[in-house]
Amino acid sequence: MTKENAAILAGWKSSFPGIPPIGFKLRASLPERWVRFHSLPGAKRYPENEAEYREVLELHNTILGELAHPGETVILITVGYSDSNVPMRDCPVLVDMDPEAKPWLSIKADDGEDVEEDSSYYWHFFASAWDYWPGMFEPFVRLVADDVIDNLIILASDHRWLVLPYDGGMDVIAESTESRQQLRSKHAKWLSMRSDGM
Repeated sequence: MTKENAAILAGWKSSFPGIPPIGFKLRASLPERWVRFHSLPGAKRYPENEAEYREVLELHNTILGELAHPGETVILITVGYSDSNVPMRDCPVLVDMDPEAKPWLSIKADDGEDVEEDSSYYWHFFASAWDYWPGMFEPFVRLVADDVIDNLIILASDHRWLVLPYDGGMDVIAESTESRQQLRSKHAKWLSMRSDGM
């Protein structure tokens, strides 16, 4: 692990103690800071034309643009999977798009992750630092929207917030309950209509 990634890991453990960088675990552990936004009307999961891709990208660019400022360093966390604890990236397109990513953390899947009892696999997290500018993560968001990659995290360098794009929208862990409420109020058009916010 690089010195930079060791610092990221230390910051993660301080900011999110006992919580792995996995969407549903963050959501369950920090409900007071969590908000979900849907990209497309009616909670539609997958865009089918360029107009719908533009809607998906508008959501992500709008929310990220409020959380990060141009030139600010943000951390991109991507994931590989294997049956070994040796870090590996199993998605060639991620290797091409994020060549500077370095191993950050590997964890074994547990019973809460819908795996067979006699199987074992590992999540391998890779981290890279990016100088944020509007629209820079659009290629990644499009791959997430098409269910080509998953479990992507965009993290503030000081760990005060994070964004988790998924195929259908994005989850945000805001820096505070107040920040969450501000995002909810300002962007109500993208909120889920469900009572549980999903």
